[in-house]
Amino acid sequence: MTTGTTASRRGKVRAAQLNGVDTVETGDDGLLLTVTFLGKAPHGLGPDNVRIDGGRRVTGITAVDLSVEREEDPELDDRLYVTLDKAGDTSRYRLSLVETDPYGRPGTEPHRGFDQRYHSVTFSFRPDCPTPFDCKDEDGPQTDFPAAPVIDYTARDYETIRKLLLDRLALTTPDWAERNPADLGMTLVELLAHTGDQISYHQDAVATEAYLDTARRRVSVRRHVKLIDYAMHDGCNARAYVTVQTAQDQTLAPGTFRFASVDVRSLDPHDRPEPGTVIDEADLGDLDERGSVEVFEPVVATDPLKLRVAHNAIRLWTWAGEVCTLPQGATAATLRDAWVDAETCRERRLALRPGDVLVLEEVKGPRTGTPGDADPAHRQAVRITSVTPGLDRIEDQPVLEVTWAAEDALRFPLCLTTRGGRDCLPVEDVTLARGNVVLADHGRTPTGLPETVTVPPVPAATAPCDP
Repeated sequence: MTTGTTASRRGKVRAAQLNGVDTVETGDDGLLLTVTFLGKAPHGLGPDNVRIDGGRRVTGITAVDLSVEREEDPELDDRLYVTLDKAGDTSRYRLSLVETDPYGRPGTEPHRGFDQRYHSVTFSFRPDCPTPFDCKDEDGPQTDFPAAPVIDYTARDYETIRKLLLDRLALTTPDWAERNPADLGMTLVELLAHTGDQISYHQDAVATEAYLDTARRRVSVRRHVKLIDYAMHDGCNARAYVTVQTAQDQTLAPGTFRFASVDVRSLDPHDRPEPGTVIDEADLGDLDERGSVEVFEPVVATDPLKLRVAHNAIRLWTWAGEVCTLPQGATAATLRDAWVDAETCRERRLALRPGDVLVLEEVKGPRTGTPGDADPAHRQAVRITSVTPGLDRIEDQPVLEVTWAAEDALRFPLCLTTRGGRDCLPVEDVTLARGNVVLADHGRTPTGLPETVTVPPVPAATAPCDP
């Protein structure tokens, strides 16, 4: 609908001696409206007879002043200038000339003498902005365009995208029927299919890793939980402290030794190696093929391992106490040392240093004094923080005072000497300290050499029963 009236309607309104609003024009500042009548302006119009409705962001616009421009020529229409309190937005508004209500405000009934249909008209404060009321442009020359292609959006991998492209090309270029992989067109099709496959994978991967419930990669989960101040540990393999017993002082070079945990339940009694047995690579490979061995290697694989006979089993010094115990939470102990040469008394057998690890182990039962009653849970590894050589002058016994950190404090009491057995005889060396300790990590370093596998024997063929 336009903002003006048609010529036939104009004549009918004038012939009926009615008035109406023909057009509304907006000033540049948006505060002045020029209203053109269908004929002459009525007398007695005031701001309260102008009602403005509509608007989205700016509403409640009111007229504050009116002025009438009357034409002397009876064939010319009069004009009404309406001053507003504020400018409107870009939406559509409606100006109506109405009677006032009992309170002197703009009402809803058309002003006396005005046509029921044309007592109001729609207008816009921004006529340059497009609106749904603009006249439709005349249709230009028609051009025959092909219909939009039907695209299968479920095609997300290489094969389906390649088929989709070939089907589309069969419609747009039916003369091209080459399907040789060496053809340039096929090369481009396969290249686009490959690119689409990569893009689809990237979209799926991003959508999957975007949520904690669906993330598959560890780094994605770690970043998610970091947002809630949760520190996710990187994790590590199974580790264990291993004590090594040696028959002579020696140094093992890095990479020349490893440790094996053998599950003897899957082996025959005559094939079971004794605990602590040194086996070569061939025997280790044989056990590995049976699936009964787990290999551990030193965590620090670059340092040599120095082994001493004196560190196999180190006795603790009790200062002549018959019943002596290391209490729970202890962080120090006295070790019994010895001289290499009893005549010179210069060099000691124990060569412990800060940073070395000792394993304190209960080897006898505190009540019976027999090794079979020892509690295997009473073993704890401690890292030495200080070593102080000493001497018990009463017994003329060299000793070694060792301490460890509070983080390694004993979690349980350890009995050193006691009275046990049926006769309550003194029992010594209930607990021993073991040196030659190495931290081992579960796993085997790959050598890069090809692995050897055993080919299963050919199954025996059953002879046919046919004559």
